[in-house]
Amino acid sequence: MNAMTASAILAEQLTARGLSVTNEDQAAVSATNPLHPGVGEIVTAHGGRYLTACGYEIGEHGDEPATADRVAFLLGLPRMSLSRQSAKCLEIVR
Repeated sequence: MNAMTASAILAEQLTARGLSVTNEDQAAVSATNPLHPGVGEIVTAHGGRYLTACGYEIGEHGDEPATADRVAFLLGLPRMSLSRQSAKCLEIVR
């Protein structure tokens, strides 16, 4: 199994949500809104938690999908997971 750091896992989740991501180091990623490159956030992994550059706790290790959703919301990206869920519901109904 490929051992990945918490930040690398978060970076994959952020990329999947459409954010532009740069790995700052082993414990930090920089995410920006690709439509508005001036809107971004550096997220660090510290003590089992993810923190924003201002020190706000935005998630915890092991829950990277929810953390990525919060970062995407913070940076103004539309919520894609909701539309995917709606599409799945429509397929079930049909």
